[in-house]
Amino acid sequence: MPGEFDLPLPDAGSLTRGRFTYFPVVPGRLEFAIEARQAILRERPGVVALELPVALQAAWMRAVKRLPEMSVIFYPDETAGDTEAVYVPIEPADPFTEAVRTGLEAGAEIVFADPEAALRPHLKDAYPDPYAIRHVGLARYVEAYRLWPQPRSPEIARHAAGIAWKLQGVDPDARVFVVISLNLLDPVLDAM
Repeated sequence: MPGEFDLPLPDAGSLTRGRFTYFPVVPGRLEFAIEARQAILRERPGVVALELPVALQAAWMRAVKRLPEMSVIFYPDETAGDTEAVYVPIEPADPFTEAVRTGLEAGAEIVFADPEAALRPHLKDAYPDPYAIRHVGLARYVEAYRLWPQPRSPEIARHAAGIAWKLQGVDPDARVFVVISLNLLDPVLDAM
């Protein structure tokens, strides 16, 4: 018998869990940058959390302030020794860059939640053509991707747990908008 204190059950397909709204993206794709901007401006969260390495936050924030000028962050590739570097272009067409820019514009706190760049596991990134969003919509695109998830490994589970730990430490009174790669969405949801 329904009582006056019964809470409505969340929509099983919803990516809003309590105060967290998860926004899956395909890195480097303009279609997702546009969608992320619109969602942040519509939601007006107190915190925008991103699946980006904490160690790169200061450099990324400086690069976003330089837009529309392009920037490249580079750092030593610790897995290859001192002979190679990792290059990260900061470009307006990237959904993470746009989420930082729009989050700042909306007055949100920006949190980089990826534990460490050097220890990031390799994640397969075989996505359907993001242009399809214009025809089927973002929700159907994400739903179709999630029907056939990528294989997981213990490294991915540990990485997702590190992101979840960082997310749980953000302002407890704020609504949090989490921008995360589509291939890491379900591992992070499970870790949360």
